[in-house]
Amino acid sequence: MVFHAADGAADGNDGGGADGGAGADAAAGVAESWHSQFGFFKDNPDAAKRFSKYKTADEAFKGADEAVKRFGKPYHLPDDHAKLSGKHKAEVTAYVRKMSGVPESPEGYEFNVPDDTAVDDQGMSEFRKLAHERGVDPETAQGLLDLQFGLVGRLNKARAKIIEGMTNNNYQTFLAEDCEGDKEVAGARLEMVKKYLQTQCKGKDGQPDAKLWEAFSARIMHGDRIIELPLLRALTEAAQMHVGTGGAPGGSSPSAAKPGAFNYGEMDGK
Repeated sequence: MVFHAADGAADGNDGGGADGGAGADAAAGVAESWHSQFGFFKDNPDAAKRFSKYKTADEAFKGADEAVKRFGKPYHLPDDHAKLSGKHKAEVTAYVRKMSGVPESPEGYEFNVPDDTAVDDQGMSEFRKLAHERGVDPETAQGLLDLQFGLVGRLNKARAKIIEGMTNNNYQTFLAEDCEGDKEVAGARLEMVKKYLQTQCKGKDGQPDAKLWEAFSARIMHGDRIIELPLLRALTEAAQMHVGTGGAPGGSSPSAAKPGAFNYGEMDGK
């Protein structure tokens, strides 16, 4: 703080030439006499020098009170934030970020993710960067993630319910119209189609690839049934030729497959 000296005691020099030194010594002696009443000055000699300009404790308190009134007023942001300078805005923003606990870098965010939730690493990285850029505190960021996880979970459940209903309806149609209601025939044809599809999911070496089939089956199957009725119907004859006697060896000639049956990117370009 800055304190203002009382009139006539600014620097201990009364302008009297050689008497100035004596006046300063006298002022210092007076200051020491009232300083001795306060342990603060004993422990802070530099402060004692600064307050030596005051002849009495009352004068010192008066100077301190004036300084507090002048420089100790709380700062209030103007109603019109446009009046703030860019530098001042940056200082206020930095203070608010620090006060809110915003980490120094995007990597400083630590989130709780449910064990059964699939996480997109790139998406999480982008979210961390966005949260850091916008100054989102960790608690709010976690709340936003929880909201997103809940939304995705509900959407996935709704989607699974729709797919389950569609799969069951398609199977019942296949059973009634293609297999004359015979469940054994329907089950056998379904298994033949699945085995045939596995032989068509090939890796770069031209051989059936189990991982490719796993990814593909996750797309076309629900449980142990094929979701799409057109695909099941299109491949039934080709699958029968593949596994039956007199058919094409190893499924090398899937000519019986209906057009468009292999329009899936996972099936090695077929």
